[in-house]
Amino acid sequence: MKKLFTLLVSIIITANVFADDDKPLFKYTQAKAINYDEITQTINYPKVGKDLGIEGSVKVRAYINVEGDVVDYEIMRGSETRLASAVEDAIMNLTFEPTIVTNTITGEQQAVPSWVIVPFNFSLEY
Repeated sequence: MKKLFTLLVSIIITANVFADDDKPLFKYTQAKAINYDEITQTINYPKVGKDLGIEGSVKVRAYINVEGDVVDYEIMRGSETRLASAVEDAIMNLTFEPTIVTNTITGEQQAVPSWVIVPFNFSLEY
């Protein structure tokens, strides 16, 4: 019985010592567009979209470098392609706060490049 008690106490102590082992080593904050509202206001609704009454969204997958600049992008499948041309210039003019990775042990932070999805919505208001 004494051996069993000693074994249980050892397991409990060991479990408490390693309780933080399931805590992730890193956490991150996703890149965020700083000037999204300003840039979206400069987008002109494509004429073909207006003429045909097309509404919808264009989703752009953008690669953001550590400085927060868009360095590459692709129009995602399922986006309204007749509206996509309107966002081509806009996406390159967006500025981001880059993705930040934080070491949960040391608190050290570092900007890292990342891909983000940026939606552009088009709606005809009559």
